[in-house]
Amino acid sequence: SKDCVTIFFSDIVGFTSISSTLTPHKISDMLDRLYLRFDELSRQHDVFKVETIGDAWMGVTNLVKDQPLDHVKRIAMFSIDAVRAAA
Repeated sequence: SKDCVTIFFSDIVGFTSISSTLTPHKISDMLDRLYLRFDELSRQHDVFKVETIGDAWMGVTNLVKDQPLDHVKRIAMFSIDAVRAAA
């Protein structure tokens, strides 16, 4: 059991409005490209992917692997790269 973990949670702002203007195929393609990139970044930063549901992506550090000294930094660096990937 861990005393402290760091959690990353993303949600696309305005997703409902965005999805109402696109075809299902384009929505699926957009999410697939974004979350495949997040998956790559999670491996790069050693962030454990917990779940992807709809337009939400969740990851955690210091849960599956022992990362007591840098789990917050890992999520912070992942977050910066995730924002860049989404831009």
